[in-house]
Amino acid sequence: MTSKGQAEPTPLAVVGPCEIQLQLTSTTPLKSIKVLHLGTVIWNETNPNANMERALQLPWPGEGVDLRFQVEWEADVSFAGIRVQLTDPSGTLHEKSIWGEGTAEEVLTFP
Repeated sequence: MTSKGQAEPTPLAVVGPCEIQLQLTSTTPLKSIKVLHLGTVIWNETNPNANMERALQLPWPGEGVDLRFQVEWEADVSFAGIRVQLTDPSGTLHEKSIWGEGTAEEVLTFP
């Protein structure tokens, strides 16, 4: 119940599943990479190329999505980065990066 003059909260609309494009570019060779959404692995690669792209089907709520990245670079790499580019269902490109020493685990929110 709301008092007079207060609007009821509007639930966020979930659109989906929608196709998104995810593009990954690593500064150095990767040993492995996993991408998770809501605890589920949606992309898993071992010894991948430094440049990768994949179309993924995800629900796309109005506030966007959180993706967890688990990255492992080759053993002899001390400091490296990976550029993450996501094209959302409306065609807007979002870019973020992850940096680490040997391994990295990070949650990125789009948008």
